[in-house]
Amino acid sequence: MKTTVIIPNYNGKEYLGPCLSSLLKCQPSDFRVLVVDNGSTDGSVELLKEQFPQVETILLPENTGFAPAVNRGLE
Repeated sequence: MKTTVIIPNYNGKEYLGPCLSSLLKCQPSDFRVLVVDNGSTDGSVELLKEQFPQVETILLPENTGFAPAVNRGLE
């Protein structure tokens, strides 16, 4: 696997489901999907746990902003 798709999220539940559903249908599927959640309070984390357990997640306790979240995913 050479590619990781990093998705920073902050209260983006409305968009997260459709985004992940589309990504997981892609062929070939030899990539990793990583969601870095920035302390969402809109149910995003519950959505990830319930509907997308195969997606890797990093849960941050607070909103660190876009660039720090992506950097965390790159680590």
